[in-house]
Amino acid sequence: MSESGRERLETFRPEVDGSWNRAAAAHLVRRATLGAPRDIVDRVLELGPEKSPRFLLDLRGSQKGVDVVADSAWRVGNLESAQGWWVYRMISGTAPALDKLAVFWHGHFATSDEKVNNSRLMMRQIDLFLEKGTGPFGDLLIEISRDPAMLVFLDGNSNRRGRPNENYARELMELFSLGIGNYTENDIKEAARAFTGWHVRRDEFWFNKRAHDTSEKTVFGKKGDFGGDQIVDLCLEKPACPQFIACKLFEYYVRLKPDAKLGEALGGLYEACGKRTGEFLTKLWSSRVFFAKESRRALVASPVDFVVGSLRTLGARANGQQLAKVMSLMGQELLEPPSVKGWDGGMIWLNSNTLISRFRFAAALAGRDDLQATVPWDEFASSEKKSVVRNVVDRFFPESLPEAVVEALEEAAGDDAKLAVTGCLQLPENQYV
Repeated sequence: MSESGRERLETFRPEVDGSWNRAAAAHLVRRATLGAPRDIVDRVLELGPEKSPRFLLDLRGSQKGVDVVADSAWRVGNLESAQGWWVYRMISGTAPALDKLAVFWHGHFATSDEKVNNSRLMMRQIDLFLEKGTGPFGDLLIEISRDPAMLVFLDGNSNRRGRPNENYARELMELFSLGIGNYTENDIKEAARAFTGWHVRRDEFWFNKRAHDTSEKTVFGKKGDFGGDQIVDLCLEKPACPQFIACKLFEYYVRLKPDAKLGEALGGLYEACGKRTGEFLTKLWSSRVFFAKESRRALVASPVDFVVGSLRTLGARANGQQLAKVMSLMGQELLEPPSVKGWDGGMIWLNSNTLISRFRFAAALAGRDDLQATVPWDEFASSEKKSVVRNVVDRFFPESLPEAVVEALEEAAGDDAKLAVTGCLQLPENQYV
């Protein structure tokens, strides 16, 4: 008999549902954060599957260096500096779970500087995701509805009484809270009137009373003199909302397309958590379905996961702006998603051009100066028990690789840690997290 959705979301039980070992701990760290740094994997292995998710979500520390880079990017005020700040933060910062979640929200509430043309507003939006991303979804949804970058991107200033612009109302329902099929065209038209007057002035949210439509609207069958806040509340009250968001989080962190029973259970869990994303994630990351065999290495690594994750796994550093360019060649330009739908992800990340870019990045870590990479190669020195290659393989694949693959790497790389890392990063298995 197949398990119900609720059963699959029950807490993973070591030695009953599977082994709690270094491979399981690294799986959790790779998915919840970026990469699998040895010290974090060690701590997660010690804490166990039930306590580790909260530990990862609560990871904090001094961000002094990150703050310096942020101040510099703010002063420079262009896209490249803003991208460099965010990549530097993801590599060198001390809150990797928040950073990875911010990338999710950036793709969910996809806003592009190509139209906003104001990198400072884009940086403020990312800060919003970092600050509000783990809390109640309703708080984040109302804040993004007032976010200047979002309002510029979806033509908020064009939304005026008598001439409503439907862009934000449409995306609020279709992409941000409910999903297709859970609203009507009339709901969008009426909601657009509720958002009239939500404008931007001097790079700040401005409620322009003179442009606001105060007449009665009908949304989801309910009537009232609704403003934008009330429309957000109405979306949050729809039963489709928690399941829509929970399933997107599942596809980002676990594997693609939950079945109907699991999707319903995910929505129920998100609702039971008060739509508090952080609380939901701690339960998802400790669940049986998260640690199931079919969830391991089941997601294609995004360029952020591949580049930033590789560096964090190695304990390495590199130039943030250069890395942003590298990720762009792989198909993910931060702060400039391809459309309001964000990035499709999945196998879209892998094609002949993007794979070449991944392979070039792997080789560049071992020698190209423009990345300005510093890697602690000595950590992989051979010992009496293990070769350089096996030390590198243990870091990237604690679940192990086929012996024939390891032997082939040993033959190709010998005692050269740089060649061993390049070889591991280029393996088909490493294109998945």
